[in-house]
Amino acid sequence: MRIIHSLATGVFGLMALSSVQAASQQICVFDIMGSNGDIMAIAKDYTLVAKQWGVDIEAKTYTSLEQALSDFEAKKCQAIIADNYATKKYNTFMGTVGAVGAVHNHDLATKIFYALGSPKLASKLKSKNYEVAGYIPYGLAYIFTKDKTINSVKTMRGKRLGVLGIDPSQARMATRLGMTPVNMSFDSAASDFRKGKMDIVPAPKVVYKPFEVQKIIGSQGGVANYPLAFMSMNLIMHRDAFPASLGQKSRAWFSKKTPQMMKMVERWDATVPAQVTYGIPEEDRQSYDLLLSQLRKEFIANKTYDAAMITLIRHLRCNQDPSFIECKK
Repeated sequence: MRIIHSLATGVFGLMALSSVQAASQQICVFDIMGSNGDIMAIAKDYTLVAKQWGVDIEAKTYTSLEQALSDFEAKKCQAIIADNYATKKYNTFMGTVGAVGAVHNHDLATKIFYALGSPKLASKLKSKNYEVAGYIPYGLAYIFTKDKTINSVKTMRGKRLGVLGIDPSQARMATRLGMTPVNMSFDSAASDFRKGKMDIVPAPKVVYKPFEVQKIIGSQGGVANYPLAFMSMNLIMHRDAFPASLGQKSRAWFSKKTPQMMKMVERWDATVPAQVTYGIPEEDRQSYDLLLSQLRKEFIANKTYDAAMITLIRHLRCNQDPSFIECKK
């Protein structure tokens, strides 16, 4: 009887341990707005859906991107939600959504996020020990500056552009435009800009209110209306920590939520007052389009960007705008 009791105790103990381990699966969620932020709200919704699929996940908020990445690397979290530049090293295909000048408006972004839910792209969203299980639109990145007269290729020359050190394409873009790249991190960007270390900082409009950007740029500053890239917050998983079927179910769920999430981005964009936005001359816009097209080709050649994602974006963009420079024959 003692042997049977011991075996039963061992079996139930293993079952209890398995239950604890399943319940401890965590997503490190980077949200600049904290635990009550919009990204965290979506993460919480996702955990409820995952539970219906038999997977217990807990979402943990981080306001420091570096700490979130550190905990994910150490497997203190089995998944992470962070921006496409920080997560590009885990999956270049998804990271290439943020290619300079590639995605220029919300309609195109919506089409891309819908496409990513297709099982046909599943293999592209898996790489080594990682899998892209979801994506949240974060908005177009624009030029933030303390001087609205910085509005052309000529006036940008010699200026200091804040660039993310983890994304070499940004530094290359700066030098091609005749600017000086200044390394920054997502965590330090607002502080460095406030201290005057950069003249220009590319960022999505979601940062405007939480980082009190109006106080940084002052009455003479503004946000140029030329989008440099599209940012997303990507859900990356350690593949060995979750059921093999979870990735595709998750991507389908996020894709279906795209219209709702794009409305969230539009709400963020609306926090920037109209009088803060300023224009870029059409001649310079065309020059930027050409330069960024050349840079994308360069970054495909050196493997910085995934060629398949660039092809997908170009196909969808040409259907939307046949007059775009890369669509003309």
